[in-house]
Amino acid sequence: MRTPLAELQNASFDVIVVGGGISGASSAQHLAAAGYRVLLVEKDDFASAATSRSGRVLHCGLRYLAPAYSPWEFLRHPGKLFTAIRVARKSSLASDEFVATTPERARRMTLSIPVYRDSPFPGWQVGLGAALLKLVAGRRLPLAFRRRSAAVAQTMPLAKWLRAPEKLESVVSFDDYQFDWPERICLDCVLDAERMGAIVRNYTSAVTIERVNDRWTVTLRDELVREKATVTVSAPVLLNMAGAWIDKVNGGMRGAGRAPRKVVGVKGVHFLVRLPPECAGQGLAGINRENEGIACLPWGDLHFVGPTETVYEGDIDDVRPLEEDISFLLDEINYLLPGIRLERKDVLQSWAGIRPITYDPALPKGRRMPFSVLQDLEPEGLPNVLTITWAAIMFHRDAAREVVAAVVGKLKPSGSEKRPDYSARSFPENQNSPPLVISHPEVKVADIAYAARHEKAQTLVDLLFRRTGLGWRASIPREAVRTAAETAGRELGWDAATTEIEIAKFHAYVANYHGEPVTEWNA
Repeated sequence: MRTPLAELQNASFDVIVVGGGISGASSAQHLAAAGYRVLLVEKDDFASAATSRSGRVLHCGLRYLAPAYSPWEFLRHPGKLFTAIRVARKSSLASDEFVATTPERARRMTLSIPVYRDSPFPGWQVGLGAALLKLVAGRRLPLAFRRRSAAVAQTMPLAKWLRAPEKLESVVSFDDYQFDWPERICLDCVLDAERMGAIVRNYTSAVTIERVNDRWTVTLRDELVREKATVTVSAPVLLNMAGAWIDKVNGGMRGAGRAPRKVVGVKGVHFLVRLPPECAGQGLAGINRENEGIACLPWGDLHFVGPTETVYEGDIDDVRPLEEDISFLLDEINYLLPGIRLERKDVLQSWAGIRPITYDPALPKGRRMPFSVLQDLEPEGLPNVLTITWAAIMFHRDAAREVVAAVVGKLKPSGSEKRPDYSARSFPENQNSPPLVISHPEVKVADIAYAARHEKAQTLVDLLFRRTGLGWRASIPREAVRTAAETAGRELGWDAATTEIEIAKFHAYVANYHGEPVTEWNA
């Protein structure tokens, strides 16, 4: 259960982490392992914002070696080549580590990329990039790179639906991985941080942050308590891991300077569809008519399409997939793959998120490389404040290690070192418990009770999306939603009225933030 907020009144920590997405969770985990006394707070549920809206790809690194405009771009701008090689190597090593240490959270897929005669890069250059990746990264996972002719591509799943086959030079394919699923990876970090002594609280807002006597004093508010109880805590070091809210958090700090803008919010929308069985495990990535990336990637027995790339200036607490977003993606995927012939009725689910991309006044949609940029805000008037912009889930461990190194340079840990546990947590075996949904026997009714009791879940949405992941894999029947609510209610002390409210909130959440499905479906 959550640590009662009242117990934290006047508590002192080494580091306070504001933001419980993957950056904050992984930083808390690694700082706790380094011996720091850590408090992690999140105003909503853990992994409820950008982390849960991830594109879910654990990139091998090859994509970062592709130039944006021509094969000679890297020769004219060697600095771009150096950055590309560095990011590709980092990506490849992160992929190797994650699959080796947390294989339960990774899925292998085959990713194909069309190469047209007018593409910015010819097929031979992609092959050269694959060889370079192997050379600079020492990759352990097999890339299984292959290049097929346009004629052969006509027999391949997805690729056979490509536009302009007469202009197609070749199709390159390689093995890549996906995260399964991002919220659970984040929660694993949170629970491991707690195991090593960190205090972790979801639904806890940092109402005020003030610099007092060389320490950061933070007023916390419990968002689930009717009276909105508050307490005050403090620490010499503060991590602003608030993602799209980074600038808002920085702007509200008192008693110090004011950091300039750090992120630009870019809205990314995806939708989920069912393709023929032959497409299982097969993905395809290409370029849309705005010269931005678009992909059709596997998700269980289904596929998801996306993303959009729209600068977002609306309410970052209420980001939804709009019909115009879905229409745009349908138009673009049908342009790239005219043979796919997707219609609005084929969309089973959609979702939207805001990516906090590193702000650059010269780039309207932000600076795209490098990822997970650690920024020390002390030179900008916020002493002992660190933040990460354009955080990518695949780099969460590397970024957290950089955070630890930066904090060590400011403050010695107050405790002893421990070893982080990267293994995936699983629910206890309970063969006597029935599945919540017949089509997904891996999620049992007993798992709902366990997650409510042991994993900080406070709402039905927490349980069905972020603790079990069932909301991403199936259209949950109404009777199953009720069973989950009644099961959770017994653990969380809900009365009958609260149970009904949670059921209504869940259905409203699915309708508003995932689109009401036309029919029941499952992955």
